[in-house]
Amino acid sequence: MSEELKLGYKGDRVEISVDESVTPLTIRLVGKIDDADPGVFMDPTLESIHARIVVLGLNEVNADFSGLSFLNSSGIKSLIKWVMRQTELAEHQKYRINFLYSSRVTWQQTSLKALTYLAPKTVSAIPI
Repeated sequence: MSEELKLGYKGDRVEISVDESVTPLTIRLVGKIDDADPGVFMDPTLESIHARIVVLGLNEVNADFSGLSFLNSSGIKSLIKWVMRQTELAEHQKYRINFLYSSRVTWQQTSLKALTYLAPKTVSAIPI
């Protein structure tokens, strides 16, 4: 089993995949996240991805949300945890998170841009 498969998550309505073959490493979220508590799968998935980024010593990652049709506020909470985890790293371990979003999807633009205020030096929201 490849490392990419170990890092991702596949549920009934959402898939989170990690592509380490591109630079920067790219996390893709596809589907819909409307579970009552998506933290059950998002928190451990993002924690595993975070740990892998740190082990590899990466200085930048892309998180592509353009294929995600919906993310509820509980899912946003999981993203906040990830951003905050990254800010707690030693300065030489910190990495940039680029939230890639579709400018045609209002929730993506609004929510992902808001996350940049948590760590303006290391988090950006980029339309694609």
